[in-house]
Amino acid sequence: MTTLQLVRDLLPEIAAHADEVERGRGLPDHLLDGLRAAGCLRMLAPEAYGGTGLNVPDTLRVVETLGTADASVAWLVGQVALSQLIIGCAPKKTVAEIFADSPDVYAAGAVAPKGRATEVDGGWRISGQWPFVTGCERAAWVYLNCVLVRGRTVAMDEGRPATRIMLLPAADVTVVDTWHTLGLRGTGSHDLAVSGRYCPAERAVELVPGSAEAARAAMSIAQSSLIIAAAALGIAEAALRDVVELAAGGKRPALSATRLASSTAFQERLGEARMVVQAGRALLYDQAGDEWGGYSGPDAALRRAQVRAASAQATALAVRATDAAFELAGGTAVYDSSPLSRRLRDANTARQHFVASRNSYTAFGAHLVGEGGDGGPL
Repeated sequence: MTTLQLVRDLLPEIAAHADEVERGRGLPDHLLDGLRAAGCLRMLAPEAYGGTGLNVPDTLRVVETLGTADASVAWLVGQVALSQLIIGCAPKKTVAEIFADSPDVYAAGAVAPKGRATEVDGGWRISGQWPFVTGCERAAWVYLNCVLVRGRTVAMDEGRPATRIMLLPAADVTVVDTWHTLGLRGTGSHDLAVSGRYCPAERAVELVPGSAEAARAAMSIAQSSLIIAAAALGIAEAALRDVVELAAGGKRPALSATRLASSTAFQERLGEARMVVQAGRALLYDQAGDEWGGYSGPDAALRRAQVRAASAQATALAVRATDAAFELAGGTAVYDSSPLSRRLRDANTARQHFVASRNSYTAFGAHLVGEGGDGGPL
C-alpha cells in the first residue's frame, strides 16, 4: 500500500485524538508510531537510505489528507519532510551519519537566520534563538540557519550577510516553551536556543550562490511553501464537511422555520465556498513540479517567486472557505466542542506564516517587472 492509502486508514484515529494533540501541544506516542508505520516520517528522506522518495504532488496529497483530520498533524509531517530535504543537501558523510540507523529521522529547524555562527578551528561556534521550530521537542536533529562571523566581522556574500545552515544533534539545543497560540497548538512550535555549541564544518550546509546545491535547496524550500498551502486546504475541506454534516443533521437557524439545508442563501454560499477550495487545490497542484529542487536555469528565481506567490494565494483561498464554513454554522461553531472552532483557529494561524504573507506577491511582482534579482540562496 502507498503512504497515502495508509494515511487514509489512519484518519479516524487522528481525528479522534485531535483534542489530545491540541491540549498536549504535540503528538502522543501512539499517533507518532502510526505515522511512522505509514511512512510519513520517511517521505523525503534520501532514497539511498530507505526514504520513500515521494514526488511533490504525492507529498502534498499526504499532507492535505492529514489536514482533513488534524491540521497540527499535517503541519508536523510536512515540516519533518522539509527537514529531510535540507539535511539531504549536507555533505555525503553527514547525510550518511544522520540516516545510518533509519530513514525515519524526526528532524526540525528554522530557515530564518536568527543566530550567529562564529568560525573556529575545524568548524563553527553557534549561538542564538530561533522561533517557530515545529515539533522540536521530539526532534533527534535540528537545522538552524546562521549568519556567519569570521573574526569579529559578519561575513558578506554579494552585498548581504552570508548564512549557512548548521546541523546539530538535539542534545545541543534547549527548547524554550513559547508555543501558547491561537491555533496549530499541537505542532509544539517552540523556540530553540543555542549557546556556544560547536558544529563541525562537515555538518554545515553550504549554500554557495550559483552552485547546484544552492539551487536545489532554494527550490526545495520554495516548493515546501506548497506544503503549508496543502495543510490549509485540508483544513478547509474538513470545515466544509463539518458544516454540510451540520446542515444535513437538521439544524435550524435561530428564529427560523426553515432548515439550514433548505435555505437558498446557505446553498449559494456553500457552493461558492466549495468552488473556492477547488480553485485553491487547482492552483496548488498546478504549481507542484514532479521533483523537489528539480528546477534550475536562468528563470529559477522567477519560478521560486511564482511558487511562493501561488502558495500564498492557495492558503488565502483555504482560509476564506474555512471562514465561510464557520460563519454558515452559526452559534454552534463558537463552542470548543465544535471542530469548526479549532479549524478556524488553525487556518488563521497558518495564514500568519511568512510564506503566506502578501510579501510573496510583492516578490513575484518584482520579478515580473525585472526588479527581482536572484532572491539569494534561500
